[in-house]
Amino acid sequence: MRDVVKESVKRHQSSKRQRRRKRRHRAYFALVILLVLGIGLALSMTLFFNVTDIVVNNETDASEEEIVALSGIAYKDNLVRLDTKSAAQRITAGIAYAENVRVEKKYPSTIEITVEKAKPVANISQSYGYLLVSGSNRVLEELKGDPMPDLIVITGYNPAQGTIGMYLQSEDEKRDNVLKTLTAAVEECNNRDIKSIDMTDQSSIIVQFGDNVEFHMGTSNDAVYKLRFAAKTIERLNPNKKYLLTMIGNNQISVITQDSAWNRQETAADEPSRIP
Repeated sequence: MRDVVKESVKRHQSSKRQRRRKRRHRAYFALVILLVLGIGLALSMTLFFNVTDIVVNNETDASEEEIVALSGIAYKDNLVRLDTKSAAQRITAGIAYAENVRVEKKYPSTIEITVEKAKPVANISQSYGYLLVSGSNRVLEELKGDPMPDLIVITGYNPAQGTIGMYLQSEDEKRDNVLKTLTAAVEECNNRDIKSIDMTDQSSIIVQFGDNVEFHMGTSNDAVYKLRFAAKTIERLNPNKKYLLTMIGNNQISVITQDSAWNRQETAADEPSRIP
């Protein structure tokens, strides 16, 4: 009986030693793995993944050298540590016509910079001339004389600031969203007959189609739909007459010849237009 007890104790002690060895081995391997990962990370941020090529895809008038300089990225900079978002912001801030900028890491050693050119969509009237803006309401140029031809003229916005390269800011914050909605709608409709927009009264926005049609569209809500509806209605009108169009509700446009607008007399041909 004594021998059996001794054997059991020996086995128990041996099992405990094996478990301790396994724990030490696991801890050792974990330490080795952490050490390898640490060395790998340190090397990747020092010796490896350094910039050797900078590729620039540029649509603006700025030179590639200027774009790279604005980005703040230099050869031998480490890709892992590079902040591409900040680099893109610096380029955007430095080039007025840089509407959409992307800075991308291409491992193991390349940076690719893409700069899209902003598209002018509107002339914003102000006291000393016009501000030429993109669809995102970014100021591209200040025009002291005439507005840029073939682009709409927007009045009634009242910009509080209009520095080149900055985004427009109105004296009335609500007008900022209205302007964005209108410029985006005009760009989407791509209707060259739209000449001007008066947003002085945000509840009664006036759109001038060509020389003959004045369209009172109401608010900027559903602007794309309203502009397209008005354009469809204008197709049926006499091009030799002048008309006043007014949005009624969501699916009607009142059509009145401007000669009779004062007394509000509608002819049979000027009945409210309905969506087909």
